[in-house]
Amino acid sequence: MFCNRRALLQEQVDRLQIQLNSTTSAPNVQVKKLMEEIDSLQKELSQCQIGNAAVPEDYVSTKHQLLAVQSQLEKTQDELDKKFSETTQYNNMKKMLAKKNEQLKDIRSRLRKYEPTDD
Repeated sequence: MFCNRRALLQEQVDRLQIQLNSTTSAPNVQVKKLMEEIDSLQKELSQCQIGNAAVPEDYVSTKHQLLAVQSQLEKTQDELDKKFSETTQYNNMKKMLAKKNEQLKDIRSRLRKYEPTDD
């Protein structure tokens, strides 16, 4: 029973690795979904390992694979964030916000000049 469960978990981890490799252009939603699935698999694997302490080396190898997948996922997330921050739309929005902030500062200073507060 444990071997079957371990084989299923291994297949799921392999499938996640394949999905992770294809998410370099995927939106953040897929990355979050993969992270949640990895977390649930990790919890499930931990519960299976508690029930059967006779296979510690399988646990270690699966844990290493899980950590490798998680590090790949984090790397992919960082790459997506970097790509997003380099988009034209993001940079334009950032410039617009900076311009509006400067306008607000100017308007506030002019308002203070003509209508001083009674502090």
